[in-house]
Amino acid sequence: MFNFLTELLGALNWIEVIGVLAGILGVWLSIKEKILTWPTFIISYTAYVYLGFNAELFANMTLNIVFIVISIYGWRHWRKEQNKPNSAKSNILHTPKKVWIYSLLAWAIGTLLIGTFLASYTNSFLPYWDAFATCTAFTAQWMLSRKYIGTWLCWLISDSVLINLWFLQGYTLTVILFASFMVLATWGWFEWKKLLSLNNSSAH
Repeated sequence: MFNFLTELLGALNWIEVIGVLAGILGVWLSIKEKILTWPTFIISYTAYVYLGFNAELFANMTLNIVFIVISIYGWRHWRKEQNKPNSAKSNILHTPKKVWIYSLLAWAIGTLLIGTFLASYTNSFLPYWDAFATCTAFTAQWMLSRKYIGTWLCWLISDSVLINLWFLQGYTLTVILFASFMVLATWGWFEWKKLLSLNNSSAH
């Protein structure tokens, strides 16, 4: 039994383990609107920059680099809002129609441009799917920083693609991570929808 556990621990990719645990914790913290969301995400994204490079998911690797930057922005934005009087704090918001229109256009154009670049100049694995997941996840992260409820729908779309990409590349723990993300995103949607209704009720 001891030998089995030793072999199991030796087979684990500890960078992947750190990325998985920090990612799950980060999503839970974001649902609860905790400021620790952002440093926790930075740890996870840093791990996935390394893993994305090894898995030849270059768009996803680049995405995680951008995510680190957005996380710094989100951290600063949430901290600024946290320091305001309660009446002035930003609440969870409906996603404006124009944001959805711009997002759909960005997904289409981004997938075409990034996918074509990856297919032409890199050995990226399934470049167009990698590009699409990257574009939708970028939108999700930006919406999270602005507290738009549509963030959770965008995460579900992105994660449904990424879970397949990582599965095909043999990253079992990461598949479990993205399955967890999808469960948490569904929970996040309902939690934020409930809070949004309460905020709207108290405003009238």
